[in-house]
Amino acid sequence: MLPQLDDDAIDTLLVRLNNGALPDATLVLDEARRSAIRDYQNIHACPGAGKTTIIALKLILLAQKWPARHHGICVLTHTNIAKDEILERISVDAAGRALLSYPHFIGTIQDFTHTFLALPACRAKGIVVRRVDDDATAGFLYSRLSKTARIFLASGHQRDISDLRFEFQNGALKLTVPGTPGEHTDSYRSMRDAKKDAIKNGYLFFSEMYAFAEDLLAANPAVGNALCSRFPAVLVDEMQDTQKYQDDFLTRIFPANSGVEFQKVGDPDQAIFDGMGDRPNDSFNGPAVVLQAIADSGRFTNTIASKIRGLSSRRVALTGSRAELENAPACSIIVFDDDTIGNVLTKFGEIVAGLPARNRRTVKVVGGIAQNEAGGNSLNIQSYWPAFDRTLSHRMALPSTFCGAARRCAGLVDGPVHSYTHLLRQCVVELLRLADKTVVSRYGNAGPITFANLGQYLAAIGKAVQFNRLLAEMVMMDEVTPDGWATLANALCAVCDVDVGHQDVAPFMAFSEVPEELDDEAVLPGNVFSNPNGVSMEVSTIHGVKGETHDATLVLETKFNKLFDVKEMLPFLIDNDLAPPVYDPEHPKNHPSIRAGFMKKLYVATSRARHLVCLAVHKDRITAEQRQVLHQVKGWAIVDLELA
Repeated sequence: MLPQLDDDAIDTLLVRLNNGALPDATLVLDEARRSAIRDYQNIHACPGAGKTTIIALKLILLAQKWPARHHGICVLTHTNIAKDEILERISVDAAGRALLSYPHFIGTIQDFTHTFLALPACRAKGIVVRRVDDDATAGFLYSRLSKTARIFLASGHQRDISDLRFEFQNGALKLTVPGTPGEHTDSYRSMRDAKKDAIKNGYLFFSEMYAFAEDLLAANPAVGNALCSRFPAVLVDEMQDTQKYQDDFLTRIFPANSGVEFQKVGDPDQAIFDGMGDRPNDSFNGPAVVLQAIADSGRFTNTIASKIRGLSSRRVALTGSRAELENAPACSIIVFDDDTIGNVLTKFGEIVAGLPARNRRTVKVVGGIAQNEAGGNSLNIQSYWPAFDRTLSHRMALPSTFCGAARRCAGLVDGPVHSYTHLLRQCVVELLRLADKTVVSRYGNAGPITFANLGQYLAAIGKAVQFNRLLAEMVMMDEVTPDGWATLANALCAVCDVDVGHQDVAPFMAFSEVPEELDDEAVLPGNVFSNPNGVSMEVSTIHGVKGETHDATLVLETKFNKLFDVKEMLPFLIDNDLAPPVYDPEHPKNHPSIRAGFMKKLYVATSRARHLVCLAVHKDRITAEQRQVLHQVKGWAIVDLELA
């Protein structure tokens, strides 16, 4: 029997949490939020609804009354960022900290699948999993292919090495071979042998972990029953981004008749990854699904809410509770032509300057399409600002060599120190993986080195102190020279008990020469446009700012296929009751599906800002009637660049 949560318990917790809080930081819950905490109905939380706060409050209240020692709460998220946000919120409470250990589980859906199903299934098959990574696995497979197999893949439509994977079909594991060559061919044998080699070396695609988990569930139904018993309460965050295969998988583990309280929380209006890979779920994102809405946002003002309400594909009656700023500039539609498109960002900076300095600290410019293929006559972010480079980001990907990572760190040009040490530690994990190093767990099993157990490995070989000193030395380097790098590489391998001459280690630890002009670009802080009036703004894709909050946001019109996103959405900004386009997963590239994608992307983009939202549209794609209604009825300011 799960603990019963009521308003008295909620009020008691709020009194404790609000004790000593500043007035603008006081937690106040309306009935929609209280209901989401008390019960287990599926929740549609609008942007800025305080979704993470609601989840954390519910978890703390459950933890205060949790009666079982061997049954726990399972909290599943789509990303590690969302998981970390929940952990941070509940860790400040004594009761909440009890949820950080057995019998409870808080992690991504992928973590859950690995921990309870896929890894045990792999161990039972004698597979030692060393790296679950789509790009790395595809690269490993391709490197093992014969020339004939590579030609075969390149010569056919939709033949990709990434499709060489195990799938669970018709109750059994099956190896899918791209292009379906005959088993007697060299191409088939080469791909089959490459797959065997990948499995032997522990390389797997993410989806294959689900396939192995499905195989385990089918062979041992009691495993699913055990998980239902272990977790009588399951909460899924960011449900809108959960793919259909993940949703179906969770439903098989926790079916409706299992007695498990299963609550989904998210915003289907922000499901902007539809059509970018596997099919989206329909148990939450489906247009006919009934969800309980939390429609009041604490992020933005009601002025902004009234302007973007028509972009809600689920027709949520969006409101905003943030206080209006006095004499703030009006939300604006910047109208440009072919000659003035390069002035759009500058004009936005002039509008932003009307905000008080404390209310324009985070200013962003976003667009749906970063850049198009060469030769295309299309509209994208680079059309407004040619210097935009979507590869520039604070989020550091793992370089192909350790020396490449060291170059990024040299001089500490930009970003916090911990981001550099994190990158270097990632490279050390890769180094140890290439050297086939293992660490013995507390259960006596030898397993691969991971970011989480790196410290345990170093402690076991008695080199933790030396390692930390060497890492600090690497972080503080001013430059990377061939001789200096050779010394560091040898020292690091010695500390980590690795043979620097190992056939797989040597290429990763080799000195890599970077052309001077690229070396300079590698340290740029990102895509920052500095306006002549002193207002700086970061330029990004809409996908890149999902989950963020800005003071002011400009949404640039871009083109996908034959359609322009802002133009297509103007009717919905005018008429909140206009029937929204519906995404068709069977025809993701038809106009209704593309327009449905536009609606969700522009909803995400326009709902980031606290105080100011602006749009940019070409003068040929906004009619005189639309201009009049948007200005006189909807309250947008219309700024004509060609008349400036």
